[in-house]
Amino acid sequence: MIIDNHVHLFPDQAGPAGYEDVAAHERELQKKVGRLWRDRMVTSHTDHRYIPEPSEEVGFSVGKYGKWNWTKHGETCWMLRGPVMLEDMVHSPEQMLAHMDAVCVDMAVLEGGYMEPNYERTRFVPEIISKWPDRFIGTVSIQYDLTQSDEYLQGEILKLTEAVEERGFKGLFSALPKGQPVDDPRCDPLWKEAVRLGIPVCIDTGLNSRDDYMAEIRAIESVCRRFPELNVIDGHVGGNLRNPRDPEYVDNPREFFDLLKLGNFYLEFGCVLIFERWSTWGRDYEYPYRRHQQFLKTAYENFGARNLIWGTDMPWCQRVVTYRQNWDVVRLHTEFMTDDDRALIMGDNLARVYKVAQPT
Repeated sequence: MIIDNHVHLFPDQAGPAGYEDVAAHERELQKKVGRLWRDRMVTSHTDHRYIPEPSEEVGFSVGKYGKWNWTKHGETCWMLRGPVMLEDMVHSPEQMLAHMDAVCVDMAVLEGGYMEPNYERTRFVPEIISKWPDRFIGTVSIQYDLTQSDEYLQGEILKLTEAVEERGFKGLFSALPKGQPVDDPRCDPLWKEAVRLGIPVCIDTGLNSRDDYMAEIRAIESVCRRFPELNVIDGHVGGNLRNPRDPEYVDNPREFFDLLKLGNFYLEFGCVLIFERWSTWGRDYEYPYRRHQQFLKTAYENFGARNLIWGTDMPWCQRVVTYRQNWDVVRLHTEFMTDDDRALIMGDNLARVYKVAQPT
């Protein structure tokens, strides 16, 4: 069974996308520019002084052909947030199904984060997983903000419970705001409820400093040790891959070795967007991404395949590869692996974690 762990579906991102209005949505997107800038995406400028501050008036907008646009210091600026092939920033379930059918992918896990955080409680995702229950696995996002009251946090847990028990969701995609510790004692009721519901949780690391990244990993390890029945998934190959010349470099994927020993932590491979810039990676930015192959080989040779999974980050991955190429990164370019182990990584592990049946 082939399952893609990492897919995003969304309506037009130039619209309100579940927010009060377009302006409110644009303010939320503008807050993300600084975090995404680094060496992750192609931008019109390389000088960080052109990064818009979260609340700065820069005329931010979602443009055509994958671009976020703004004006700063009198210059027109842009970031290539989406693939150029998307004339409008829309990714429909029908379009994703066409990609999946073309390369024989059975199911895909829908990750949130590109609409108003409570959009899963509206009709968008519930209608998708209701219409195509054998193709899409829904994960819900909540706002478990530790700066809020215990009553507020309990309300967010109730949202998760309702999404799983009444709306067909099978996992928790995101819960805490970036930077808040997932091992805080006030998070325990959330992880206990996830265990009771029998669902995995996705806790993304990376896109921050090395110290913060390592602190995130230590916090996840604490949670995995205290809740051994809780399955935790980390996407983007950990999200903090850097060139060895970078002062923030970490010897990937060894930072996850202690976690992978536990058996209830899963690391996603296949997301190759980090190698987007030639100026950062040189020859390593070329398909089939030899540095990614080495990361996967190191994890596989030390821990086998049972806790490794495949995910693409569609449609964003199309900034660098086609969907078929992203599939082939693991399917074809892992000669060091057995066919049975490759099948585990390409979907069988996720079928077990999300409790989905093999197709008939």
